[in-house]
Amino acid sequence: MSSEKDIYEIAALGTLFKRFYKPLRTYAFRFVNDTDLAEDIVQDTFFELWQRRDSIEFEGAVKSYLFKSVYNRSINVMHKKYQNKEYSLDESNESDILEQYMSANILNSEQSLLLKELEAEINLFIDTLSPQCKKIFLLSRSSGLKNREIAEQLEISIKAVEKQISKALSGLKEHLTEEGLISLLILLSGIS
Repeated sequence: MSSEKDIYEIAALGTLFKRFYKPLRTYAFRFVNDTDLAEDIVQDTFFELWQRRDSIEFEGAVKSYLFKSVYNRSINVMHKKYQNKEYSLDESNESDILEQYMSANILNSEQSLLLKELEAEINLFIDTLSPQCKKIFLLSRSSGLKNREIAEQLEISIKAVEKQISKALSGLKEHLTEEGLISLLILLSGIS
């Protein structure tokens, strides 16, 4: 028979799964370039989280733990994948490998530069927010707090929190549109 603690833990894991499954799958896909493999990596991450729920001590947010775990698993999968491949380096195969490497490297460099540009614009906009709006927005987006938690922490109403977040998001969307970066945000975030 399930205890009240078990029921709470199952519900908490379900909430985490609903909130982070798609972003984690997209993140894993960027490394492994295989949808099924990305899904397996994320599912394995949540399975391990469930198995180790009593022994894991989170130094930061759960979100950071999940993304770091998916990153590590993705890198391990890719490492094993390339270790198990046997390459015969005749001239045609060598040029194919070099071409694939260069294409992937250029794409990763371009994405990295675009992400830095996008991040810089977002930070620039955040700095223009009023102190209260900025604090609420950062607690929501950077710290991953729920509106209720922010309201309790700042001793304001949930409606006030929702209004400030809505104001910040609306302003950010407008700012990124003006800068021609809104489509870049959609492209890089992997929204389907």
